[in-house]
Amino acid sequence: DGIYIRATPNGKHLTTWAKNTPVSVVAEIGNWLKIKYNNGYAYTYKTHVKKGNPPVGYKAYGKDYVYIRQTPNGKHLSTWPEGTPFYVYAQNGNWMVIKYGSSYAYTYKSHVTKNAPSEKVLYKGTTTANLNVRVSASGSAAKIAELQKNTPVEVVRTGSWLKIKHKLGYAYVSGRYVKKQTLSTPTKPKKSTNYQTTTYKYSLDTITKKQMRVSPQTDKHYNMFISQGAFVSKGKLWISGSSGVVQSGTWNVRGGPSTNSWAVTQISKGKKVTIKRKVTSGKNTWYQIDFPTGWVNASPADVEYYLNPANFQAGSTAYFQFLKLSSATNLNTNEVNEKILKRKGILSGKASSFIKAAKEQGINELYLISHSLLETGNGTSTLAKGIIVNSVGGKSVKPKKVYNMYGIGAIDSNPIKYGAETAYREGWFTPEAAIVGGAKFISSLYIHNGQDTLYKMRWNPSAPATHQYASDIGWAVKQTSQIKKLYDLLSSYTITYEIPKYQ
Repeated sequence: DGIYIRATPNGKHLTTWAKNTPVSVVAEIGNWLKIKYNNGYAYTYKTHVKKGNPPVGYKAYGKDYVYIRQTPNGKHLSTWPEGTPFYVYAQNGNWMVIKYGSSYAYTYKSHVTKNAPSEKVLYKGTTTANLNVRVSASGSAAKIAELQKNTPVEVVRTGSWLKIKHKLGYAYVSGRYVKKQTLSTPTKPKKSTNYQTTTYKYSLDTITKKQMRVSPQTDKHYNMFISQGAFVSKGKLWISGSSGVVQSGTWNVRGGPSTNSWAVTQISKGKKVTIKRKVTSGKNTWYQIDFPTGWVNASPADVEYYLNPANFQAGSTAYFQFLKLSSATNLNTNEVNEKILKRKGILSGKASSFIKAAKEQGINELYLISHSLLETGNGTSTLAKGIIVNSVGGKSVKPKKVYNMYGIGAIDSNPIKYGAETAYREGWFTPEAAIVGGAKFISSLYIHNGQDTLYKMRWNPSAPATHQYASDIGWAVKQTSQIKKLYDLLSSYTITYEIPKYQ
């Protein structure tokens, strides 16, 4: 049913590949084959592998697009338009094993074909204005619709009667009244990726130390230690079993049993903690403790991890933190409306407005769309759908309906009131005006201030520890998931990455 993939011959089991999964063999070692696995190598037993046939060219077919999956019925990796060519390496039940990037994936057998898709033709009227569509190939069969002259129909079988696609099924029209349509060759979708590098004057160690001075935050839970003095009062140690109570002042809780370790957080007099163990460090006594924490000061090692671009590989979701937000994506309007904005409330069909806004403000279109989808709850928020404003800043104004697509000015104390008043002041009286006008605010504070990647918005490497969008060390990475998902939906785009480099 499948073959085991191991880290070394007879070593750790990494995964199990389904029967007929193609493998790339790089060496033979005794009874084992060394194979390509992800970005490295792995091993499988020689008798479980046989040389396969050359790949066969196929095309996506059978509906407007096909899903590409990581495994049969598994994770959705991408969506390919009808007519997309690809190679099939093997068949696994009802699934085709296909080439996908530098690896392999699966698509359903009935959605691919060796042959060209069925022809689209135009109905040519002769003695009547309309063409009858019938349930079977007979002039006496029940009529289910009429087609006007020059209506395109998609033919799946020819003859005196043509079998055509009709709504959710098939129907028939007389072949006497149709002719082939000359169709223009569709433009092949283009995906383009560009890489840029910017070198900064700091070393990674220097920039890490600068960041530590402004207390970068994390929700990670660390081992925590506190000096014994926190529990001493009038010469008595106030620890009972596994509990201790801080006796005075405010104490640093550190990441290790030493004053040289960074301060994770602080606790004050009266705080009750759980004592995990006693630690002697030189002449000093420390206790490892535990208590509920929220956001705490991140360790230098964790700060350096997120600062170091080498820890994030090209092609990964996290790599989108280096996406240049001031670069155009060159999107196809129809594709964005169909694959991203469809059924997204007030944002449905608004791709042209986002593309216009992005062009005027010099901002990445998908970042703008992602920001709007997040702030408006996929186009369903009150501010997005529009709200009547009668007063601004306590003064009566002419009642008008306003829209706010990015939550601009929506202060937490009363987001709808202040977000609506901001929209009125800016003249956002249509959804399009809110999309285009609001983009100026999105771009001005960071993107056109030189911080035009999520990474630079978080860390500002040209002036470390200043003008940073967030204190969370993982903020930039956390923003990438939505943007990556949007890019994965599209077949045509341009991506430009800007990767920092430290001395």
